[in-house]
Amino acid sequence: MKFAATAAVILATAGSTIARPTVAKRALTDADILNYALTLEHLEDKFYREGLANFTQQQFADAGYDATFYKNLKEVSYDETTHVSFLTKALTAAGAKPVAECTYAFGVTSVATFVATASILEGVGVTAYLGAAASIMNKDYLTAAGSILTVESRHSSYLRASLKESPFAQPFDVPLDFDEVYTLASPFIVSCPSTNVALPLKAFPALALAASSAPVTTGKTIQFTTKGSIQPDKGNNFVYAAWIAVTGPTFTKAYIKSGGIIETTVPAGFHGQSYVVITGCNSSVSDDTVKAGPAIVEITGSSGSPFAK
Repeated sequence: MKFAATAAVILATAGSTIARPTVAKRALTDADILNYALTLEHLEDKFYREGLANFTQQQFADAGYDATFYKNLKEVSYDETTHVSFLTKALTAAGAKPVAECTYAFGVTSVATFVATASILEGVGVTAYLGAAASIMNKDYLTAAGSILTVESRHSSYLRASLKESPFAQPFDVPLDFDEVYTLASPFIVSCPSTNVALPLKAFPALALAASSAPVTTGKTIQFTTKGSIQPDKGNNFVYAAWIAVTGPTFTKAYIKSGGIIETTVPAGFHGQSYVVITGCNSSVSDDTVKAGPAIVEITGSSGSPFAK
């Protein structure tokens, strides 16, 4: 939908000019992972509290959302606040210092963009918990993270349905790694308290679907924009778009055009909120190969649709 595409651009580019320090990479501990999760929950918590404070129930009604939807949004907001409280207490009980809420800039100016951005954020939340699960050592933390994951997934489905998008477009959710998720979250973060622990995360150069490419369908040639300078590896005139999936990435050739435009084709097998990074090779996706992204791409259709390719 139009507003979903706009929200994806906001997510990819908001605050992209803010300088952010790169933290030296080290192995993530369970405390790091909990603080990573808390960082994301703080962002979601503030997003809902701010949005519900800025837009009245009448404004939601004027935008086509009834009283039940407004009430359920309050429930979603309550869930995110509770997640913050839970993770904060868990870190404190473990003897670790929990990160505090940061200052954010969400770029939301209407009920429509608020709901569309909420849907995208919930989808990112699902990928974050799913991607982090394999790195959690303590089984109690893993169970707690899984419990939050299932709730985030319910939020995502509900919001997608409200936008007339498939609530469950694919049979598998997508796991993104820590830096990929941080790349999607960091544009919203203006500044954080100096007392917050520095997590070993980094943001890749932003990548956004060009507005002219929407709506996106299987087999369509689409374009991305990036403010970074992406160069193909020696001897090639192209890079690769890696479409992330739990079964492994699908690679398509991506051609660099003038003005920072990158052009590629949507492969079969992807529907709903999907994620793509630009890499220098077609054999793996890692911190060493990613050149930009992820970008969020809403691909029309669902795997069970008779019209899906």
